[in-house]
Amino acid sequence: MPRENLTENAINAMTAPETAEVLLNLLTIKYDGEPILRVVDDKQQITSNGNIFIPCGFTVVLPDQTSDGNKTCRLQIDNADISIYREIKSAAINSINQKKKITCDVAVIMASEPDNYIEGPLTFALRNINATVQSITGELYDLYMSDRKFSALTYNPEDFPGMFF
Repeated sequence: MPRENLTENAINAMTAPETAEVLLNLLTIKYDGEPILRVVDDKQQITSNGNIFIPCGFTVVLPDQTSDGNKTCRLQIDNADISIYREIKSAAINSINQKKKITCDVAVIMASEPDNYIEGPLTFALRNINATVQSITGELYDLYMSDRKFSALTYNPEDFPGMFF
């Protein structure tokens, strides 16, 4: 389990062979500490801890720890909404001109319990932003990533039935 303080509903959902619960990722992009964009990887908006997250397709890929060292994390947001592109582009230009950071907070919640984080929020610095017609991509950097341990366990249907159908 990711955290020791999971709710009973979260534990039951993660260990059940089948569940109606949905795990969602929340992404908050901030410029100079102020949120400029809040998105959820769902088809409907969700309110978590008083903040409204708009639906948007995105992926966050965390690095593997190998003998080659840590690799950067990757963020990819579907470029389906021009307003998302404009917000990120404006923040990127201001970041260069004013030497201020763009950061991303990533958290995991259950749709039925949006105010309880299962994991996170993890904070990353967003750099090397690139936009194409299909997507907006960037690299996420965490200064403390080398201090964190990632599990070398294998997730299988016998030990974690809720992760497989």
